[in-house]
Amino acid sequence: MEKEEHPRNVFIGHRCFKSLIASAIEVYNRETNGALIGKNVTRKIESERRKVISVREVYPFQLDRRTPSEVEHGNKAAFRRVIRSMHGMKFDIIGGFHSHPWPYTKIGLSQGDIISITEELKDMRKINRNLKMDKWLEILISIKRKDYNTPQELGWSMFDTGRKVRVLLKTGKYMGYYIIISAYWVLFDKKKPRVKEASVFVPWILE
Repeated sequence: MEKEEHPRNVFIGHRCFKSLIASAIEVYNRETNGALIGKNVTRKIESERRKVISVREVYPFQLDRRTPSEVEHGNKAAFRRVIRSMHGMKFDIIGGFHSHPWPYTKIGLSQGDIISITEELKDMRKINRNLKMDKWLEILISIKRKDYNTPQELGWSMFDTGRKVRVLLKTGKYMGYYIIISAYWVLFDKKKPRVKEASVFVPWILE
């Protein structure tokens, strides 16, 4: 990835956005976890051309051990195979994603998240000695199940609230999920990792 003074904001396309949400719902109320693949681009957003990092693929780690408060790689050999295959296919790994199921104390990365990200990057560097990453993008999916007393129609609505994107997804007559998507750069240019929140952009028409 190219050197730049300020990390870019994040653009998530239709398919990747849906995959992130489906991944978090699939394992609810445990944490999902996976890798992000993307690249720096310039896109027209809100009638203005902006430099962003575009998330092109999301890959959930299938063999992870999951709990409501943490997730870790359950099979180290499988993790190494996935990372090597991504490097072999010339995918640009830009970071990862995980979820925080309700109840969560805040919307943001915990200290445990930052430690896990630091260790993840160390493991990736051991697998690929040529990996040059001084920053890591982490997408956080904060998710809460909603139960209704009256019948609901299937569907979803999306709200832009500053840097975050909020989604209300109704999956059954009496059930749905409230989801908040946020993104954070973890910067490793100093001894102690620094965290900087990025703005998330998603197409309003989800085809």
